[in-house]
Amino acid sequence: MLAQLGITPFPQSIDVQMRPLLLLPLLLAFTPLTVAAAETPCADLVESSSVIQHADGFAVSELHDGCAVTNGLFKSDSRIGWTFDRAELKGDNLVQILKSLPNKPDHLPTWGRLSVEGARLTPITDNPLSNYIATIQQWPMDISGSFHFDPKDGYLDIQELQLTNLRVGKASISAELSLPKNASASALTQEGAVGLSHIRLRLDNQGLFEGMAVPSLAAFTQQMTGSDDPAQGLNHLRDTAITALQALPDARIDAESKTALLRFLQDLPHPTGFFTLDLSFDKPLKVGSSDLDAAQLAQAALASAKIAVSYKAR
Repeated sequence: MLAQLGITPFPQSIDVQMRPLLLLPLLLAFTPLTVAAAETPCADLVESSSVIQHADGFAVSELHDGCAVTNGLFKSDSRIGWTFDRAELKGDNLVQILKSLPNKPDHLPTWGRLSVEGARLTPITDNPLSNYIATIQQWPMDISGSFHFDPKDGYLDIQELQLTNLRVGKASISAELSLPKNASASALTQEGAVGLSHIRLRLDNQGLFEGMAVPSLAAFTQQMTGSDDPAQGLNHLRDTAITALQALPDARIDAESKTALLRFLQDLPHPTGFFTLDLSFDKPLKVGSSDLDAAQLAQAALASAKIAVSYKAR
């Protein structure tokens, strides 16, 4: 997105674990764990967080089973943040759970919803003019997602965590995961506690992929190959993926899906149109093991997943 708008993003490394992304709506309900209990848990949660900062018109309010923040800045690292017009987080008895955070609640909410309106990537530098130009030139994005959790059998359903930008497209992720039965909040941090049964990625690309995914892919390939040339690294990654895909048996991916995925890979780094990828696992894939790096995790997924793909290029 930023590349299309003439803005060069700061280089960033990618997270090598899938769990934080898949559990984002759930994890947001428990961040940070150091907040002190008080009569206004939403305000205390925000004020005690080092990652949420004030913008002009900043305000915090409590909703029924939730919290709302207007005109905030989510600081993702020392040089980059996300300003937003309004963010809402709701969950099953969420306000009461926030009050019990210092004692680490012994149960997880059975449902939750997240919505963010007017999000813009915001550089945090010593040059106010550059910060302003980089922010104002962007078309704002909306983010939404929800989850349902059944503690009796540990089933967690992430329902379309979606990013939408009217100018450059949309992307979403859905997933079905298994947690320990009757899991507590601390179970999320246990080694190998989370298993992935199904994941679905959807993309309507009009520049979103190039602006948000390609910089991370380029950084990842530099780590993997040691090459200083990002184009060379991406080409190597693409060729490796094509070779691995062509070797997959028909029982794992049908001919139509294989053709669609090959076309998508060949179109990188500029895929156009509508892309959907479904990965299903007969035995849940453990996504929380520190023994697996990103490449090993991808190999483990390809070794056991049944793959379905659709791709309609513009």
